[in-house]
Amino acid sequence: MELFIARVFDGFSNGAKYAIIALALVMIYKATTLINFAQGEMAMFGAFIVLVLATEQGLPMWVAV
Repeated sequence: MELFIARVFDGFSNGAKYAIIALALVMIYKATTLINFAQGEMAMFGAFIVLVLATEQGLPMWVAV
């Protein structure tokens, strides 16, 4: 039962990530009527900044985010 609950929360987590990416793509498309192919690059840059702040600067994860 514990494994099932863990998998359900993993599924919700992955679904939330996909929903946020889709929402960002739709918002950019509706505003400009162009598909922004740099969307993934911007998300990766933000994740990299959080990684640097959390590991090298020693900030707690919630502060880095």
